[in-house]
Amino acid sequence: MKKKFLSVVLVMILLLSSVVTPAYAADEGRFFENLALKAISTVMNGLTGALNSVLKEGENFVENESFLLEDFYCGTEPLLSEKAEGARWSLGYDYTSLIPENMEDYKLYLGGFIALENGFINKVKGVYDDMAVRTVALSDGSGRGVSVFATVDSIGLTNRDIRTIRSLLADLVAEKNINSINIFSTHTHSAIDTQGLWTQNYLKIPVNIASSFTDKVEKLSGTDENYMRFLFERVSESIEKAVSSMKTGEMTFAQKDIGEEYFKNKNRDSATALMTDLSRFCFVPDDNSTPTIMANMSAHADVAGLPVNNDDKAGNYISGDYIYYIGETLNQAGYNFMFFNGAVCGIYIGREPSADGMEPEERIEICQRYGREIGKMLLSLSKTEEEIRNDPFLSETGDSAEEMENEEYTLWYENWKAEEEKVVEPLLNVNIKSIRIPITNHVIKIAAKLGLINHTVIKENEKYFVSTEIGTVQLGNIKAVLMPGEICQDLVCGGNSLTAEGSYSGESFEGKTVYEIFGEDVLVFGLANDTLGYVVPDNDYVLGLTLGHYHELLSPGKSTASALMAEYEKLA
Repeated sequence: MKKKFLSVVLVMILLLSSVVTPAYAADEGRFFENLALKAISTVMNGLTGALNSVLKEGENFVENESFLLEDFYCGTEPLLSEKAEGARWSLGYDYTSLIPENMEDYKLYLGGFIALENGFINKVKGVYDDMAVRTVALSDGSGRGVSVFATVDSIGLTNRDIRTIRSLLADLVAEKNINSINIFSTHTHSAIDTQGLWTQNYLKIPVNIASSFTDKVEKLSGTDENYMRFLFERVSESIEKAVSSMKTGEMTFAQKDIGEEYFKNKNRDSATALMTDLSRFCFVPDDNSTPTIMANMSAHADVAGLPVNNDDKAGNYISGDYIYYIGETLNQAGYNFMFFNGAVCGIYIGREPSADGMEPEERIEICQRYGREIGKMLLSLSKTEEEIRNDPFLSETGDSAEEMENEEYTLWYENWKAEEEKVVEPLLNVNIKSIRIPITNHVIKIAAKLGLINHTVIKENEKYFVSTEIGTVQLGNIKAVLMPGEICQDLVCGGNSLTAEGSYSGESFEGKTVYEIFGEDVLVFGLANDTLGYVVPDNDYVLGLTLGHYHELLSPGKSTASALMAEYEKLA
């Protein structure tokens, strides 16, 4: 009772402070907005702090001296500055569905949104296309082993999940000299919930809160544990298949700025960066078997899963979203497809919902149209407009003459300019580092205590931390940063929210950006080896729920960005 009373007093004090000490920004025109954010943040911190203080820690909370980092791989050793003598690329590929044949044996829900339109219940009703894992095994022939990259169609997997998958591959690691296993999420909002944050929370939260006060109430799992075992096994099987199918060949790289209309900053107004590059690695085997395209761009895959009032399927059907339809297009053209999503905090696809002036009957049509168009762009990065127009597969839209007469209609290849296709020398450096990020956000602490997220929380000197991974991958002279979460693009290439004038706090971000650390030509592979949550600038962090600041709700805390950037500086 005493603890509960103190919690209530704390909340009242914080509420009062929100009125007495509002946050001032450099721009006086934002005074009332910041005042509202300060008030909301103070209330949220007070209420969540009070709840966190009375909840019991589960078995996923461990003391620092008891934490053992297992199934971690640091990458290629040593790191090379130039290709080895006689080096050759070798690549293996696999595509495996993650939809069980007997779906009725599992309690399956979609992860990625919670909305009134579907009654806050995301129970799977059917399947639009596929939820899959795509795996590439890669070696440069230098004798330093094989590096594995697997991308899962999911809202996200924690580092704990990923190390569980690695544990299933111990024999393969030893047999095939595997130096790293890197697992990414595409962040589709229409895949089976692999985090547990999006599933029947109206039921789980009160039950799991009650379990903190009595042993008579059993805590409900955030995810379907049987399905997660199925997924772990399928991903490990995919990795085995990719490693066993490696062939020598040549690799090239091309990149194009496809323009701002294909991307949209949807809900973080203070961040002004917009990364609009579409990048492609293309591996062609020596035996002229199926080539593989590895693509990278930055956009949420959330369209198929968004609920809408005029579509009773939306939000309840499994889909790989636009990423599936990129793959469909490349497969039809004779290519394997691998996708790395990028810096996606607040960034969504463009050209929706009208899609060239045509109103879709179902939201999935937006994903199809966008994905197929991006797929054709990937096939055309080094082609001229004339070459595209002379290729029926690339140029034909399938739209009627009447639809194409719409004044909003455009052809993606009008005024298209070919980009240079560069040879990628067989040099592969993979550098992975295990780090710890402080958890100061009470919401994340509560989610961990309630079993809604599968993180291992490390306790040290009355503070909480989560173990995660950062890294870099170098292919020839092309480098990519592995980011364990959804990073704000301002933190990659600079933007308004890093400045005193453009941020909530009225102060500047003190750390460096990704570009300042690694150079402006570096790629970003997001949600890499962990779904850490949103990464937003420290100086623009406020637990505001609204006004462009809801991302903080699912962020480890205020110092996440500066902690990550400091570790990247050490890594570089």
